[in-house]
Amino acid sequence: MAMVLMCSVAVAEGQTVSPVDFMQMNPYQMKANPATDLPYESVMSLVVGNIGLDVQTTTLRYDNLFEFDAQGQPATVNLRQFANSLKTKNYVGFDVCWDLFTLYHRLNKGMLTVNYGIKAQGDATFNDGLFKLAAYGNGAFVGESHPADINMDLNLLAYRELAVGYQINVTEQLSLGGRAKLLFGLASITTDAFDARLYTDADSYALRLQENIAMRAALPRVFYVEDGQLMKNGPFSLGELYRNPGFGFDFAAEYRFDGPFSLVAAVQDLGVIFWRSNNISANGKVNDVGQFYDNGDFLFNGLEIDQLQLIVSDDAYREQFMDTLQQYFQINFASFEKYNTALNTNVLLRANFDLNTPDPYKARHRFSAQAQGRFIGSGFRPAFTVAYSGSFFQMLDVCASYTVMKDSYDNIGLGLAGNFGTFHIYLTTNNLIGCIKPMNASGFNAQVGIVFNLRTSSENDFDVNVTSEPLE
Repeated sequence: MAMVLMCSVAVAEGQTVSPVDFMQMNPYQMKANPATDLPYESVMSLVVGNIGLDVQTTTLRYDNLFEFDAQGQPATVNLRQFANSLKTKNYVGFDVCWDLFTLYHRLNKGMLTVNYGIKAQGDATFNDGLFKLAAYGNGAFVGESHPADINMDLNLLAYRELAVGYQINVTEQLSLGGRAKLLFGLASITTDAFDARLYTDADSYALRLQENIAMRAALPRVFYVEDGQLMKNGPFSLGELYRNPGFGFDFAAEYRFDGPFSLVAAVQDLGVIFWRSNNISANGKVNDVGQFYDNGDFLFNGLEIDQLQLIVSDDAYREQFMDTLQQYFQINFASFEKYNTALNTNVLLRANFDLNTPDPYKARHRFSAQAQGRFIGSGFRPAFTVAYSGSFFQMLDVCASYTVMKDSYDNIGLGLAGNFGTFHIYLTTNNLIGCIKPMNASGFNAQVGIVFNLRTSSENDFDVNVTSEPLE
């Protein structure tokens, strides 16, 4: 058995596409394709095996927020420029992964896989209404047919995962792989509604605000509800870590044709979590607390002269007036029993073309095309990737990739790895621009790793088609 210590930063999970997924000497390719036949006998890691971070956005850019001086330093905030740069619908998402234990061990007909770790995923979609309202004021939204619309969709999920799987070579052409996952939810936040609409009367310029907020959350017991308010510093015990069970599955199949072509199909994170502990709902609508309430809306049509004078001159009156305004928009919290959330399921289809060389142990070349997408709370996020991966003298492993995602076209990936006898070291990113100029890119991702004693003693074991015997 080869004993392995892996150190990785910013690993691609979920919808993220990483050069590691295509690198033939890297064991983490099995994350994306559980059916792949790794060229190793055993892989093992503890605590630092896999720590990952990936951030993606469709429209948020540092350059759009500021105006710069002659030296290229941000001088002033240009809110109108930023608001105009936004799309009608905008997206921000992240993935975090921390593997605490990993074991891949080869058996006669395939490979047993065991993994335990923590995952967190989140995405938010929002329109440009709030920013345009702040940039241009309500004067840009006048009339019954031209309100300022503000809406957002938020989905956050964090859980622990114990996955046990098996990869098997059914024939020399066909390999199958799968993982069964036992999940324990840590936290979840889901919006059922997060909307506001501001009308400005064309004649009187009176303001009418409609509000509708409905959210569900499962939070650690350090948060709790008391008298309709969300409180913190509640009691917490280790038993909380096991009160939100769930399950999930990964499936993959790889078929190698007689020629240089092969196909991979995979489904990841098909499952659900049952939230049974400390579930909290949050609901917000305009409250009837005074003169500005009108049939469920907040209606502001001006103040009397004496009210304006008191607000300006009387500190106590001004503080009371502001407290009253806040009560119109107070969010009410309540506890409820249970709800379920689906995992962010990911699907992919990949085609490979292997360019044979006279001596495959001196050079191996592979060209890949992959269609991939993830189902998330706000819809479906597709991605398409073309990649080249090559290994040379079983010492150098390289990958170059280009990925197109919705509203994101600058995802140029690069992966480099070297095998130096007792250890294997690699560095990858799926967005070079994000590494060079992280504030101006559509995403940021980086991955680095050091793997010790991964190689088996037999040179021929690197041939992925003969590593394990097929079923008879």
